[in-house]
Amino acid sequence: MRTKPVFHCGVCAWLPLIVALTVPVALPQQWSLLTSGVPWGRYGHSAVYNAATNQIIVFGGVLSAPGILNTNDTWRMDNANGASGTPAWTLLLANGSPGGPAARHGHAAVYDAATDRMIVFGGCLGGCLPVANDVWVLVNATGAAGPPTWQQLSPVGGPPAPRTYPAFVYDPTDNRMILFGGQNGGGFGGATYPDVWVLSNANGLGGTPAWTQLAPTGGPAPGQYGPSAIYDQANNIMTVFGGGVQGTGKPTNSVWTLSHANGLGGPPAWTRIVADGAPGSPARRAFPTATYDPASNRMTIYGGINSGTAFGDFWILQNANGLGGVPAWIKGATTTLTRPVPRTEHRAVYDPASNRMMVICGQSSEGLFYSTWALSNANGL
Repeated sequence: MRTKPVFHCGVCAWLPLIVALTVPVALPQQWSLLTSGVPWGRYGHSAVYNAATNQIIVFGGVLSAPGILNTNDTWRMDNANGASGTPAWTLLLANGSPGGPAARHGHAAVYDAATDRMIVFGGCLGGCLPVANDVWVLVNATGAAGPPTWQQLSPVGGPPAPRTYPAFVYDPTDNRMILFGGQNGGGFGGATYPDVWVLSNANGLGGTPAWTQLAPTGGPAPGQYGPSAIYDQANNIMTVFGGGVQGTGKPTNSVWTLSHANGLGGPPAWTRIVADGAPGSPARRAFPTATYDPASNRMTIYGGINSGTAFGDFWILQNANGLGGVPAWIKGATTTLTRPVPRTEHRAVYDPASNRMMVICGQSSEGLFYSTWALSNANGL
């Protein structure tokens, strides 16, 4: 771990920390350190997960390496949940490898497991400006069917304005990437975006990729800079938590759902399912991560930042899609003394088979982190 703090301009002026109220405690969970093997700490990277092969793919981010800001390297972690073997990182594509996207951080990335393709959109190309809105696909992302190679897409329609740190999810059935919000790269005073965009044929297969802007009723969700999002594929609902609010930059702890999020099946609509400042909620924050267990309809959030203070807590939202009952937060509990240092601009993925959430890298005032951690019983059950 590097001890020199590295913060970009957008996370240094949040309101003071608001302490959440006491809520029922989930079943005990445990943190375990999986590996610290990724060379150089990083934040603002992307991470996707192949549940069938138990592999994490990490791309890009800001490095703690001397003389390097952004990177475009790509790594694979095998035995990623730590439950069935020793986790280990393998470098797939080195920083500066030709033929790929420019080095960046704060981008969106989703994964299509059926075709082993990772889709990357936008992000900061400097520290932060300029901001991108290009789309790239990493073919053979895990390297199982051949060497990973990058392919740039040229979607018709749109495109969305260049942005960084949006909320993003993927619908694998319809091959659609859904984007909400993001910011123009101008730091704390920069403009955020309230719009929702859908990229069809997002993995570059099945037809010409195309951007479509949705026009939801209600809303939009106020947290637009660094929110987290999960997707309920069965009900076509995206759930958004946290993020910085347009105009003020203050983080929120409200929770919103977007119905018909992929633009199919009916008119999309925003619904607030947990109000900002609702009793029993996590503290307000930006740049948290969120994972989703569809079997239990529970969202688990971890980390984030408010007023320069990074969080190390995790919370579980029951009825996370707003259906089947009143959404309610449960504060996570851990039985382990060892745990990740509080962090922001990290990434997290979820393995439903082992019910583990894996947290990768990130930063805080202590520096940039290169460790990967696993949280057992991640849905609290």
